[in-house]
Amino acid sequence: MSIVWISGILFATSMILLAVISFFILIFRKFKTYFIMPADSESDPSKGKKWFIIQTFALVFGAFIVLMRAWQKSGGHSDNVSENLIYFVSGFLLVRAIGEFKVMGLFRSEDRGDFTQFDKKFLTPIAIVLFLLSLPLI
Repeated sequence: MSIVWISGILFATSMILLAVISFFILIFRKFKTYFIMPADSESDPSKGKKWFIIQTFALVFGAFIVLMRAWQKSGGHSDNVSENLIYFVSGFLLVRAIGEFKVMGLFRSEDRGDFTQFDKKFLTPIAIVLFLLSLPLI
């Protein structure tokens, strides 16, 4: 088994697992707006839920892209569409890990708030690990 397949399977499995966790969080009504975006107590939770649902579907779609790219790359095929989509997924994860320099990412300037703490403990490390798993697929 090649590094491409190992990376692809780990990457896709992680994304599907995160999507399933997101789905169960929504079903069991455990969703908090700070799981997805900076929010105060007056924020509309339905706005956060919409982005959370979009994130869940994006994770499933991303897993499909990753498996497609792993299959093509391990077989020696070249396809500009899947290659560009993997560049997009990988680039998005890198930008997400670096952050926007205020409340999310590695270089955040604020260190208070529910979202910032959640981002520091879970979201940024997940983005870094997924980015590293995407490198063999590029």
